[in-house]
Amino acid sequence: MDPSIVAARRCPFRARPPPPRADTATTAHLLYQIGGPGRVLEFCIQFYHFALADATLQVFMFATDGAKAHGERLATWIVAQMQGDSGGCTHAWAAAHHRARHCEKRAPSVRGACFSVRDARAWMRLHFWAARECGLHRNAAFWAWYEQFIHEHIALHNSYAPGYTHADALWSTVPENLAAYRANGRLMTDLCPSMYC
Repeated sequence: MDPSIVAARRCPFRARPPPPRADTATTAHLLYQIGGPGRVLEFCIQFYHFALADATLQVFMFATDGAKAHGERLATWIVAQMQGDSGGCTHAWAAAHHRARHCEKRAPSVRGACFSVRDARAWMRLHFWAARECGLHRNAAFWAWYEQFIHEHIALHNSYAPGYTHADALWSTVPENLAAYRANGRLMTDLCPSMYC
């Protein structure tokens, strides 16, 4: 077995149980506190500006409708989750991730494979960076809830990734990380290089 897979399975964070989930009244209030659905849309569009340029994530982008349209879809889903209504988003969400895994931009050897730890961590880092760029980290209650929300949902894509949620939420606070990322052609060279870890 690939040593990086063995190492990922020994991740010390993986066994940590998640804290209790917030109720809909709490998350709806958090949505109001941060400025409503428009603020979620703002950071989701910013996230897709980052993701579309990212060396790891761009291979999952099957639609060519740009950051705004991608951001609108993600924001709609997040807002629906915060308001306690999936609003029919679940099927669209599953179909989009299926198409992303089977995207023709992916190497044939991994096309159709689930998202790796590297993929999930790159996604989280850029996602939290975008939220931070839009000032959402300034609301401590929202930020704590949102880290937990991502922790729970990233596990649906890779069972080893949740243990890195907090570290990846902090990644963009270190200027050297952002400088190295840009200098390396928008590639996170500190993440496992294997397509399978």
